[in-house]
Amino acid sequence: MKRILIAIDSSFIADSLQENFLREGFEVATAKDGKKALDIIAQAPPDIVIADANLPEIDAFGLLEAIKEEEATRRTPLIVYSRTGSNQHREKAMDFEAKDFIVGLSESFKDIVLKVKSHLGEQRAYIFDISPNSEDSGQIIRDLGHKDGTSCPFCGSALSLHLLRNLSWGENAFKASVICSRCHFRYGKSPKEEEEEG
Repeated sequence: MKRILIAIDSSFIADSLQENFLREGFEVATAKDGKKALDIIAQAPPDIVIADANLPEIDAFGLLEAIKEEEATRRTPLIVYSRTGSNQHREKAMDFEAKDFIVGLSESFKDIVLKVKSHLGEQRAYIFDISPNSEDSGQIIRDLGHKDGTSCPFCGSALSLHLLRNLSWGENAFKASVICSRCHFRYGKSPKEEEEEG
């Protein structure tokens, strides 16, 4: 069982992430400030950390520095979570060699879980653009049990085929989804339903 530390001071965001990670079989620890996060990391290093760029006491970047200073934790990946997605946060995440950078307002909780699992090597995602001029594209959509059409029924944008490989399902098991690249409509669900689930 993989262990994740969620160091975010917003109760709503932390609780929502915790619920989604528990559903996927993770062991979850949470911290509302950087000092508590460091204590948790020192006692039992997690497999991965998600930390808020504006975390009280010690922010995500201070956590990254502290993690890299200790032999026992220097390989622990940390993902910076930014509610605003500011360029300053993004640049600092790169400078401090964060594993990834998440903009909270633009990614669903499910997408964050998928991203973490990918970083931990449990799954890989492949994305293919669906060409409106290709017979194969229409056939793929029909074979997946969806209506014919290679553009989003909500916004008219291009669709893409997402293949998700999760090793917990088996070596050669893939889940296929057809998703709009603009409004993130997923076949079988409206954008509103996707937002409510996320």
